[in-house]
Amino acid sequence: MICSQPIFERTRVIENNQQLYLEKEDKLELFETRVVSPQETFPLHAIHDVSYRKSSSMYGMLYLHTHKGVRAYMVKEDPSPWMNELKAYL
Repeated sequence: MICSQPIFERTRVIENNQQLYLEKEDKLELFETRVVSPQETFPLHAIHDVSYRKSSSMYGMLYLHTHKGVRAYMVKEDPSPWMNELKAYL
C-alpha cells in the first residue's frame, strides 16, 4: 500500500424519539495498481480524475471519477497528499 485516506459514513437513526447521527470510519487505500474502497476496487486505468470540495467546516467530499461514474467519499482532513500520490500514478 502506498497511502490511505480516512473516509467517513454518517447514518441518521431515530432512538427514543431522538435523532442521532452515527459515524463510521473507514479507509480509501491506494496501491500501485488499484484504489480500494470499502465497497469497490478500481484498477488505476479505470480512474480518470480525482477532485475535492470542502462542504462544511467539518467535512469535505472527495470525488473519484471512474469509468463506472463518480464516487463520493466524505472526509474530515485535507486529502491533497493522497490525491497527489494518486495523480502521480494516473
